[in-house]
Amino acid sequence: MGILKPSIIALATLLIVTGGGVAAETDNMPAEQQQPPKGWHISDSNTSGRLDYQLMNMAATGADPMYETAGKLMAAEVETTATINNGERDVLDLALQWPYVTQMKGVDGRGKEMHFGNAYGIYKMGLGKPNIRFGQFVVPFGNLAYYETHTRPLQTLYPQSLGVRIDRGVSVEGFKGDYDYWMAAMGGNGVRNDNNGKPIAAGRIARRFDLANGGILTAGVSGLYGKDMPRFSTLVDPVMEEAIMDMPLDHSLTFTDKTRLGLDMEYSAGRDTWRAEVIGGRDSDGSVNGQFLQWNRALNEKNEITTQLARWEQPGGSRLRLGAAYGRKINDDTTIRIAAERSLGRIPGEDRNGTTVMLQFTREFSSLFGK
Repeated sequence: MGILKPSIIALATLLIVTGGGVAAETDNMPAEQQQPPKGWHISDSNTSGRLDYQLMNMAATGADPMYETAGKLMAAEVETTATINNGERDVLDLALQWPYVTQMKGVDGRGKEMHFGNAYGIYKMGLGKPNIRFGQFVVPFGNLAYYETHTRPLQTLYPQSLGVRIDRGVSVEGFKGDYDYWMAAMGGNGVRNDNNGKPIAAGRIARRFDLANGGILTAGVSGLYGKDMPRFSTLVDPVMEEAIMDMPLDHSLTFTDKTRLGLDMEYSAGRDTWRAEVIGGRDSDGSVNGQFLQWNRALNEKNEITTQLARWEQPGGSRLRLGAAYGRKINDDTTIRIAAERSLGRIPGEDRNGTTVMLQFTREFSSLFGK
């Protein structure tokens, strides 16, 4: 289906620009003279930025051997958010993410599209009622609903299990007691045009538990069904690598029907956070399954360590990834991470084993301008 072209980008830009004049007229008034604006207006807006530079050493043996050491500007990005008020309450949130520069590509350009492309609005129906999200946003499945993979060198299962991260569509989301829910209809082909005119259905329901030991456990159940969704060869990393050299694209990327059922959890206690996801389901030609486990420990206010395991099996192949990372905050806006990952990819008759070492430098610009 032709779901929601990114005209929201123009809408967000227009609303943010036109809102600047409202702030300029009132911000210089003494507090006692300021009156709440009447009618529709922008109650809050912010434009932030981020730089992500990575020095990477990538080596692979077996099918399509490779050795590369390179520095890449993974992201020089800008994100603008705004909230629209109707004079009585906030009714619409807008978000637009724009990669001004990125050297990230991935198979058929889909690695970049998995990381960039947020452009959505959230219509708030009122206190205690669900919200409606429309545009391009992260698929509500598994730990994607709460774990921000965009800024991390180590990724979860989504490239292999879903084949998309950001997609076009519309969703209904909200809270009910201890539960939160998220149901969406999306295109199924990432931020590109829908490739078959049929939407996919995705959803998640989760519950938070406050435990006696002071820990917090969030457990969720997710489901997804869609036709002609992208599927990548287990010999490649679809986010960081391009298609298998000297082979047709369909050796690295095909399309298949997908049915997915996932269980996920996040457990935080003290300085430790555990995340896990277990996925089962089917593609057009057979069953699939995957497991993800991550442990993160804050050593102190500035230092953290992370280890993780991700395993995926699909018809005709499997992929195992073992990763570890150390991060240090230089200050509130600057972080350095060192990460290493060992991957073991297999298809019948071929293996491809790789090691990637990454040094990541990130600089956040929390408020370039706004009100």
